[in-house]
Amino acid sequence: MLLRSPLRACIHVLFTSFLALGAGLAAHAQTTPQTSRAIDPFSVSGIAVDASADSAAAARPLALAEGQRRAFTVLLRRLTLPEDAGRLPRPSEALLNEVVAGFGIDEERTSATRYIGKITVTFRADAVRRLLQDNKLPYSETASRPVLLVPVWQAAEGAKLWEADNPWREAWLKRPETEGGLVPLSIAPAMTNGPSLERLYGNPDELRGLMRRGNFDDALLVAATLQQADPGNIRVDIQIQHQGEAGFLGTTEAFTAQYSFTGGTQEETLLSAAIEIGRRIEARWKAASVIDLEKQGQLSVAAGFDGLADWNRLRNALAAVPIVRKVEVLQVSHRDAQLLLDFYGEVAQLSTALAQRNIVLQQRDGFWDMRSRKP
Repeated sequence: MLLRSPLRACIHVLFTSFLALGAGLAAHAQTTPQTSRAIDPFSVSGIAVDASADSAAAARPLALAEGQRRAFTVLLRRLTLPEDAGRLPRPSEALLNEVVAGFGIDEERTSATRYIGKITVTFRADAVRRLLQDNKLPYSETASRPVLLVPVWQAAEGAKLWEADNPWREAWLKRPETEGGLVPLSIAPAMTNGPSLERLYGNPDELRGLMRRGNFDDALLVAATLQQADPGNIRVDIQIQHQGEAGFLGTTEAFTAQYSFTGGTQEETLLSAAIEIGRRIEARWKAASVIDLEKQGQLSVAAGFDGLADWNRLRNALAAVPIVRKVEVLQVSHRDAQLLLDFYGEVAQLSTALAQRNIVLQQRDGFWDMRSRKP
């Protein structure tokens, strides 16, 4: 679902965050969280296309060309920092020919003179990286580990958490595909035997148990409280509570945003809030993981592993980390290896990127070591 054009009625969304690692919930889910698909940073889905011409056949290439231009803009905004939006390259035909690897038709409809559909566009990773580097644009292509998001809705008639008709959950599920970025958010499902709101805030072990069952390292408890429900003037207060270790989720600051819609509804307000919060989360992740090509480092690391299979997992993970430029094996035995890593950015960014591949990098007694993270 996409928002309608903004015009008049004021909608105020107040989003405040607080850290309380002691909060949690008891949950025995009968369904699994709505998990985002595995992220391909260089593929953009959910691009709506619509064009008219003398015939549907003539309208189709116009729609597809415009869709590829829009997908290119979505891609660059996904990978780069918000403050660099004004410096992004424009999608000329020649540039698109260089960077587009292909596209797929997800759905389509035609009339005598109109073509409507949705497409997925895949881009050439090397060409996009080269473009960003040539334009001196810092970027991130590292996806974070999935984050569990638990939506709580509070209104005058009562609270909704696990109910199927939770409008705040529906808003998160209706975010457009193009809003997906580098942080996969998994929405907690409706269930029949979830805990009360009081228990939700009362026992940290219960939320941790839900995280363990879903193999999540981090969770966000996002509570939306309806403060004003006048037609065209809807106000919602949002509070976020983080459970886990990801630093970029634990430092979200308070912000106030104002939106205007034609005949704004509660559904539109909540969808706008979900989109805005998602963008804030994405911006914080990119700030932590962005690749600054002007900074390059080298690190000598002792890698420990439990046998050949674990060593292969570690090597494959290193090869998949974008900021690792080169791995040189200086020495290897049946239990450990001495590696020399060339990488972009700072050591803290390298540690963050490796952690997303379940590799722990840490310093002990002045020396760096790494190993695969145990489940």
